[in-house]
Parts: sequence; C-alpha cells; structure tokens
Amino acid sequence: MLKKILTIILLLTSIIKTEPSGELIKETREKLAQLNMTFLKNDYPDKSTVDELGKLLTELKEVKTFPESISDSQKANEKRERLIESFNAFENFFKNNPEVDTLKKVFRVVNNEFNSLLGNYFLDELKKTSNKKIIVFSTSISCECTLELCYKQEAEIQKLEKENPDLFDYAVIDAWVNTELQREYNVGFIPTILILDSKNKELKRFVREENVNEIVNCVLNTN
Repeated sequence: MLKKILTIILLLTSIIKTEPSGELIKETREKLAQLNMTFLKNDYPDKSTVDELGKLLTELKEVKTFPESISDSQKANEKRERLIESFNAFENFFKNNPEVDTLKKVFRVVNNEFNSLLGNYFLDELKKTSNKKIIVFSTSISCECTLELCYKQEAEIQKLEKENPDLFDYAVIDAWVNTELQREYNVGFIPTILILDSKNKELKRFVREENVNEIVNCVLNTN
C-alpha cells in the first residue's frame, strides 16, 4: 500500500513539473515588465528584482515541456536555452554596475528572447479574453533606432497595463521569428501596434508611432 502511495506521489510530482503553469509564465512576464518599466524611467534596477526574475527563469528552465501553443520541439528548447543564457549574461554584467543605458541594452536581449519564446502563448491567451486587446509587433533583429523604439513602446504599453489592469490585455510578437503572424496581420513596418475589440476585430493600428498618448486615447475612448 505504501509503495502505491509513493508511486502516485511521484507521478503527480512528475506531472506538475512537466509543464509550467500559466501563473508561472504570467509572473515571469510581470517581473520582466517591472524591469522594462524601470529602464523606461532610466532608473537602475534593484538587485532583489533581478534575483526574483532569475528564480522564475530557473523554474521555467526545469520544466520538461511547454504548453501546446509553444510546443516542446527542439527549436523551442533552444529558445529557452538562449533565454537563460541571455539572462545569465545580463546578471553577470549587472554585478559590475555599468551605466544604465548600457545595462538596458543588455537586458533588452533577455526581453527579446522571452518574446520570441512566449509570444504565441500570450497571443493565444489574448484571444480568449473579453477585454480590449493590444498586439505589439516588435523585433529582435534590426537597426538600433528600431530596436530602441520597439523596446520603449513595449515598456510604455506595460506601464499603461499596470496603471489600468482591467482596461485591456496585451501580447508582444517578435516579427523576426513569427513571420507567419506578421503576414497574417498584414504588418509591414516595425513596430506596429494593433488595437482589437473584445471579439478580436481590429479597431485601429499604429505604425512606428512615437507618441504613446495616441494609443492610450484610442484604448480609452474606443467602445
């Protein structure tokens, strides 16, 4: 009898560790967003926040497979490894107390790897919600000015979401690795921000819009 109980416990433990919970994925994005918003203000991140993100990424690394929308293919596992490696590089760089602008560029790589791995997951979750929706088409490969604008807009959307948690939901898509989605949504220039209603109908799009207030007003005033 004891042997059977131990077997069941081991089986349940295995199931729990096989796939990360949506809560873990969401919590990791929230911690990334916290750092993105810190850099948006040109502030230096707290060590405790960096450490907390490291723990969450370690949990993601230890799971065996990802949800179906991410897949557990070799390609997805390689992306996960690159995400961990980029964070380790950032963490080591962070310990040397570099300038904020330089540190931000190093962290931007971590953020882009996260979007590359989990963009499809958040887009699938986005389609299920009854809120207004924002899809940010960003990129991890481009000229410096485009990369900086993409990163800035993502952080601004995250700041808006934090200030208005019930107003909308969002997803960030790396167009460099999600070319099919880029074609599906007919996105030509990056960054492009799409505003959708609760039924996933496109209401408006902003192409390389540097004034985030226009986006905010659209979300607030569109029925």
